[in-house]
Parts: sequence; C-alpha cells; structure tokens
Amino acid sequence: MLSLLAFLLLIFKTTEASCPLNTVEWNSNCFSFISYSTGFEDAELKCTNFGGHLASIHDGFTNGLLAQEAKNNFSESTEADFWIGATNLMKPPTWNWTDGTPFDFTDWKKGEPQNTTGLNCAALSINDGFWSAQDCFKAKLFVSNVPSTPTYPISYNCSEGSWTAAENNCQNLGGHLPSIHSFEEFHFILSYVFASWNNIWTGLYSPEGGRTWTNSDGSVSDYLKAGNWCLGFPSDSAGQRCALIGQSKNLGCYWDEDCNSFKSPSICKKSAF
Repeated sequence: MLSLLAFLLLIFKTTEASCPLNTVEWNSNCFSFISYSTGFEDAELKCTNFGGHLASIHDGFTNGLLAQEAKNNFSESTEADFWIGATNLMKPPTWNWTDGTPFDFTDWKKGEPQNTTGLNCAALSINDGFWSAQDCFKAKLFVSNVPSTPTYPISYNCSEGSWTAAENNCQNLGGHLPSIHSFEEFHFILSYVFASWNNIWTGLYSPEGGRTWTNSDGSVSDYLKAGNWCLGFPSDSAGQRCALIGQSKNLGCYWDEDCNSFKSPSICKKSAF
C-alpha cells in the first residue's frame, strides 16, 4: 500500500501547476499543511481566510496521502496528530465536514469516536492515519483544503495607473503592491507580463533617485535574490523612483520609472492571515 502511495505521489507532484505554492495537489484538491498549532475553530477560520476549509476526506487514498505528506511537512514537530474538518458540533451528535461535503468516509481508530462530552473534533494520526475524537480547544497542527490558483486573464479590462495610485488602491484592499522575496513570487508576476501585460508595478520604490530601495509593505528589500535589473537600470534620475517587472530580450527584469507620471497595470499582495 505504501509503495503504491509513493508511486502515486510521484505522479501528482508533476501536476501542481494549478495549486498555490507549497501545497499538495490531489484529485483536484490543494492541501496546505500548516505548521502552526491552534484550536479547531481557529484552524477552520484560518483555512477560510485562504478561501478554503479544514480538509475533508472522502476515500482511503486521500486519507493515506494526508498521513504520508504530514510526515514530510510536519517532520520538525513532535505532535502526533493534526486537525481535519470533521466535527459533531454543527449538528450534534452527527459528524459532518466543515466544508459541507457528504460525510461518506471514515477511518476511526478502534473504539472511536468516544461518546464523551468535550471530544467533538477529529484529528488524524500522523503515524497510522486513524482518526480520534479530540477536545476542540487543544492546539494542533492542521491541514487546509484551499482553492486552486486562478489562471491569469488572457484578455482583460484593467486600467493602468501610477505607482502611487496603485499602492493606495492596494492599501484600500488591505494589502500592498507586491514585495518580491523568492523566484516563485518573481515568476508568478512575470507570468502576467508574458501573458499580455508589458510590465507591472512592484512595491519597490526609492525616495532618493535610486540610491536605496524600500518595499511599500515594510519588508526587507532582498529583491535581487530573485531577479536582476534590466540593462541600463536602475536609471540615474532624481526624485522618487518606482520599480516594475518587465522583459528585455525575453528575460524578466526590473526597471524603474517616475512614481507619479508613468502608468502601468498592477496587482496587490495581501496576507492570508
């Protein structure tokens, strides 16, 4: 069984393009393994902040997959189990999934679930994959089932604006123009550039003509570990300068323009928590 599961893992790990970064794709689901311990209700709330729910399980393969992946993703933790989306709090005493899907599969440990007051939420054992009813207030790791990443629009009707206007818009939405800290973030934004946009604003700006660069969200400006300046940039221009991601000779790179007069498309980056 484990060898078959390992074989299946090799297959699905080659098809993760539609799932967010650092999630596991399986049967059109994107599972996010959260190495943060909290109670059941708070875990479900954090999953809904991602647009998802605590993981629901509808077959033995998915159950085994979550147990196997938990061993990898939670390897630095000493916890024995993690929250899944099963609870009997919604319609006592019946067990249901928080995402509302049919409760059509179970893998309870022998003697579970115990009909004991206060044990109303299910946790999955990392060691053997069996479930047990637990106190919902216990702090545990958890697994979310989150939506796949939407593909970017090939045709669009997005207005262009200055860096200042774009940053103000992102702040109104609870975020900022994107800070870049990894190749994954750089190439995610670059995918929009190559799809149909020639350039796109980042959160990187310089109040002093390009001598130093700062991210609008206040994070460290380690952008050069993910990309390089286009040839001839940053420009030696006075005043406030703001950086875009564009392309030169089919390669993605940074370049800078005036923050108020130059106009470009933009996207926003917002914390999930």
